[in-house]
Amino acid sequence: MVELSDHGAVMDKFLALPMPRMFMYGQQNASLSNLPTLRAQGVRVAEIPHCGHIPLYSNPALMWRGIADSIASTPP
Repeated sequence: MVELSDHGAVMDKFLALPMPRMFMYGQQNASLSNLPTLRAQGVRVAEIPHCGHIPLYSNPALMWRGIADSIASTPP
């Protein structure tokens, strides 16, 4: 996965998806350099409090709440 992330144009593929997109990250990663780019490209960016690299492990309840809120607010 690291190889794909670093050299596989994963971000370009993600940004080209023809659907609503969301990027979730843990609060401890709030300084990620790609956050402004994601926002500028219309990606919903969600910071999950009290988390490190993997919100699913650090704060699963708020991660799932963020996913549910995103789905609920996406037009059909």
